[in-house]
Order: sequence, then C-alpha cells, then structure tokens
Amino acid sequence: MSLPKRMLRIALYFVVFILLYNIRYYYQYAKIGAAYNAKMACSCVFVSGRSLASVEKEDLYAIPFASQTVDRRKQTVTSTLFGVISKTALYRPGLGCTLLNTVGAAELQRQTELAVLSKGTQELPDSTLPAPQKQALAKTLDWAFAEKDPNRPVLTRAVVVLHRGKVVAERYAPGINRNTPLLGWSMTKSVTNAMIGILVKDGKLKVEAPAPIDEWKDDQRKAIKLDNLLRMNSGLRFDENYGKVSAATKMLFKTPNAGQFALRYKMRAEPGQEWYYSSGTTNILQEIIRRQFNSLNDYLAFPHQRLFDKLGMGTAVMEPDPAGNYVGSSFMFASARDWAKFGQLYLQDGVWNGEQILPPGWAAYSAKETPHSDGQYAAQFWIGYRKDGMPADLFYADGFEGQRVLIVPSKDLVVVRLGCTGYNNFEDKRFFKEILGVF
Repeated sequence: MSLPKRMLRIALYFVVFILLYNIRYYYQYAKIGAAYNAKMACSCVFVSGRSLASVEKEDLYAIPFASQTVDRRKQTVTSTLFGVISKTALYRPGLGCTLLNTVGAAELQRQTELAVLSKGTQELPDSTLPAPQKQALAKTLDWAFAEKDPNRPVLTRAVVVLHRGKVVAERYAPGINRNTPLLGWSMTKSVTNAMIGILVKDGKLKVEAPAPIDEWKDDQRKAIKLDNLLRMNSGLRFDENYGKVSAATKMLFKTPNAGQFALRYKMRAEPGQEWYYSSGTTNILQEIIRRQFNSLNDYLAFPHQRLFDKLGMGTAVMEPDPAGNYVGSSFMFASARDWAKFGQLYLQDGVWNGEQILPPGWAAYSAKETPHSDGQYAAQFWIGYRKDGMPADLFYADGFEGQRVLIVPSKDLVVVRLGCTGYNNFEDKRFFKEILGVF
C-alpha cells in the first residue's frame, strides 16, 4: 500500500474513532440529563406538591428537550429525551424520590416500610420589629422577589428571617407557603455535618481519627481523617463538574450507591494540603454514617429521631440513593421555617429546648476556616461572605440555585433564602448585607 493510502486509512480510522467516542459520550450525557429531569420532577411534584407544568417551566431549564410523564398511581415520573432515552424516579412517602438505577421499583418499595416520617412540626414564635426595621426589611424583600427580566428569572420562593429565635420577616412566592418543602441542594451537606456531630457526641466517631473505611486501610488513603472529609481537603481525585459526564454527575444520577462510588477514588494530594469542593466526600461521610448502624431501618430513622423530630422539622425529607443511603451531598427538602430551625440550632451551639443535640463547640468547629480554602470554606459550611465585609463569625449552608441558611451569632440572626436562580443573577451579597444592616 502506498504511503498516501496508508495515511488516508489511518486518518479514516481516527475519524471513525472520534465519531464513535462522541456518540457514546453524548449518549451517556443524555441519560444523565433524563435522569436529572426525572429526579427533579418527581421530587418537586410529590415532595413539594407543585404542578408538573410549573416544574417544567421553572426547574428543568438545563435539559429542555425532554418530556415528563407523571404516573400518580405508581407514584413515578419518567423523563424521555429525544423520544428514545428514558429514566424513571419513584416516590416513597418519608423517603422522597429515588432514581430506578439498577434497582427495580419492587425492591425500592420494600424499603418503604423502613421509612420513618418526621412526627410533626414545632412552630417558631413570631415577633414584631419597630416600624423602621420592619419597613427596611419589607423593602429588601420586595427587591428580592422582584422579577426584572423574564428571560433571566430570579425566582425567589421563600425568605424567613429569625432574630433572637423569632420570626421577624417572612415571605413566599405564589404557590409556595410556610409548609412547602423546598430543595436545599448542597445545604444538605450541612445536615450531614449535623449527623456526624451527633455520632461524635455519642462517641461512635472521632473527628481527628482516620476515616473508618476498611477499603482504605491498605493504601495511602488510610491517612485521611474524618476532619479531612468534613473540610473537603482529603486529597481524593474527585471531579466536581456538572457540565459534563463527570464523577459528580455519575454519582448523583447514574450509580446505585453514591458513597461507595465516591470512596473508590484515589489520591491526588496529601490530606490537608489541598482544598477541593467535592460532593463525593460528603457522600463518603454518609457511607460512614450508614456503617455505624446494624440495620437499614435504624440508619433511615436516625436523622428523623435525633435531629428533625427534636427541632420539630416536620417537613424535612432526606432522599436516599437506590442502595438506601441518604444522598447527603444534595437531596434534602424542607420548608423555609424548618431550614431556619436548622440554622437556629447552630446559632445556639447545638442546644434545642435545653437538650444538647450536637456536641458542645460543634458549631464553632463547623464554622472554623479550612486551610487552603482561601477563606471560603469551613466544615460542610461556607464562610466566604466574611471576605465581603460581613461579620467575622458568620457561616452559612449554601446550595445550587441560590439556597442559603445564613447564621450570624454576633447578631443573633438566621436568614433563609430559597429559590431557583439558574443564571447566577440573584445578588445574594447585596441581599444579606441589607438584612444585616437592619440589625
């Protein structure tokens, strides 16, 4: 064969390889997109009680070319992309929605009897501020809920402001009320922090001890401490990228067991030497929590009995993966008032109604800056607003699309903002600075 023909054949093989690779990649991406839509629509319809039409209009903007079908008898939502790629999520009372990834509906339903529903709510007391403060807050809330550009909606859905443990301001978007459970996204990580704290108080876990993971005991990962996982400086090679097929998107929307998927990743840096935001480390924490219990029943009941019921967070729903482990990085719903109770618990150093739920000093530990995070991160909580002129003791739970629970001990203040801001156009720093200025 002459050289030009040989080169032409090699070039042809190369083009075919690239074509097949791209087809396979985008097929995997499409499956993840359909799974995202199915999971989101299922949770927003069955947990939040919203209409499918509103969910498709407001929440599914990232994957717009899919169609969703709700089966209220089976309590499922199926999302179909391009008419050929379908994914289904199943709703279970008390457990929310879970994707049917390698696990069938019948097997998931068998877990339903293990679900422990929160046992009711505890109302937060209300308080009235002096007229100037009340008017100033109302003005800020007017601005926060205003929709100036229909092509880039802000979609603030709920705001609750607690001062000295009492509700001093509150507002909801149409169709949302004080009992509507709303998705916290990565604010769920801060709830995982609380679950770890309770087990530390029980003496089952130690922050400065190596993470109790048998799979790591024979390699360099044995040096990773529980503290490193909480602070996201474990050094694990996890790809937190939501714009492609990545470790994060596979973990949340493709794999049956998020924690076991994440703990397989190897090291890329020594523990404590590099900060890298990783939802994988939070789901590893949930895997560690799961291993402290003898049964799935006890594990599923744990956050309800030891946290939500204590605070009267009757709307709280944490959603598990198909294996039954809570997706502690991302999937928890609660009303704005219940998210506010969670923030108030940390404001009160883990004490609620006279009971020490979290270890003494756990809130201070959770708010302490993590080295190498450029002043942004603590332990499953954020602190970056401190660099923007806000109080030095401030810390907050933070979630995708503008979810926040701001905790400011020096002002005895908790502020919750929930919404669906998909274009990063909600001026969160201005919002919180204005509220802080009122006090």
